[in-house]
Amino acid sequence: MWGGQSFTYALPAKTSATFTWSGTQAGGGSAPTGPITGIGGKCADVAGASTANGTAVQLYDCNGTSAQNWTVSSDGSIQALGKCMDLTSGGTANGTQVQLYDCNGTGAQKWTYTSADDLVNPASGRCLDATGNSSANGTRLQIWDCTGAGNQKWTVPTG
Repeated sequence: MWGGQSFTYALPAKTSATFTWSGTQAGGGSAPTGPITGIGGKCADVAGASTANGTAVQLYDCNGTSAQNWTVSSDGSIQALGKCMDLTSGGTANGTQVQLYDCNGTGAQKWTYTSADDLVNPASGRCLDATGNSSANGTRLQIWDCTGAGNQKWTVPTG
């Protein structure tokens, strides 16, 4: 069943058929989009709303701008301004900073949202983390061993 539609079709023996649906899937099909909020109620924010590769992802007062509008895609990527939340140089070590970068499908751009409100990068096994347990505007986001601390707890758009 696709888009709430189904049908049956009888074929003669030893034959096959291929059917192609066109259009969009009913029931949405679009990825959840909105702010990602963390410690102190601050939002994950693309610094200066810049789309340049390497732009810092930081905490900032939530303001409803496109720099804080994240799309959680079914492929595991999280995107803002048409680019992906990415780990600098594909790093997996504690302290690797989070940046915005062209989407390329690598493990540095995959994230899993857990029932414990962690955003985990599966390639590293580490959590998205607000550096220094700070909620100050401009605090860089990084990855760090998952500790369960408040600076690693996030509310993510889920649809």
